[in-house]
Amino acid sequence: MKTHDLKIAPEHFHPVHSGKKTAELRKNDRGYQVGDLLHLREFSDGEYTGSFVMREVTCVTPVDFAAPGYVMLSMVPAKLYEVA
Repeated sequence: MKTHDLKIAPEHFHPVHSGKKTAELRKNDRGYQVGDLLHLREFSDGEYTGSFVMREVTCVTPVDFAAPGYVMLSMVPAKLYEVA
């Protein structure tokens, strides 16, 4: 299991944070695997905002037919890292 530190734009971050967005389309340049953690850090105007979410990858689906070299990462909240 790896943890991937990733930038995410505000328009994508907020739906992930609220739980409405449960998948990410990403270039498969990191060898994503089921069980990996995504440390999604909100990035706006050239800098990190300080907001982040942790998600666990539940499925890695190649989408070469639509976007060569990309995968759809299905994800759920990584409960261990969530703070209430």
